[in-house]
Amino acid sequence: MKIFSCCFILCFSFWLIGCSSGGIVLRETPLNVSETRKSVVAAIGEPRSVSENGREIFSKYYDKKGKEISKMNMVRERFTTHVTILGDRRPYDVQVEVLREERVVDGNFELIDRDDDKASPIAELIKKYLHQSRDGRNIIDDFRSF
Repeated sequence: MKIFSCCFILCFSFWLIGCSSGGIVLRETPLNVSETRKSVVAAIGEPRSVSENGREIFSKYYDKKGKEISKMNMVRERFTTHVTILGDRRPYDVQVEVLREERVVDGNFELIDRDDDKASPIAELIKKYLHQSRDGRNIIDDFRSF
């Protein structure tokens, strides 16, 4: 019985570890999806790709120092920022992940890990732009009756 309980606890802990998500999450952002997307683009620059519904945004590839990579065939390691707007209605959560990829033997890139240390300042910058966007709104002038 003791072996069974130890095995159950071990399996349950592996299940919990597998369900965890990486990155930094900004909780309960007050803006709508389009304004949140504008704040994200202001923080990470022109995106490399945006999902069809506009809730997943990938930055262009950059190096360890944050500079954009111009010649992809020359680098061994690259980073990209993946921002996801979570939730089906306001307030939304914004998840920020920095993905680190390395070149493998066949010349393609493979995901190595997620770098939360690099994601934290990007999340703070997005948070700053979200607050600026909210403070800059003019409720009376932006009101549309139709």
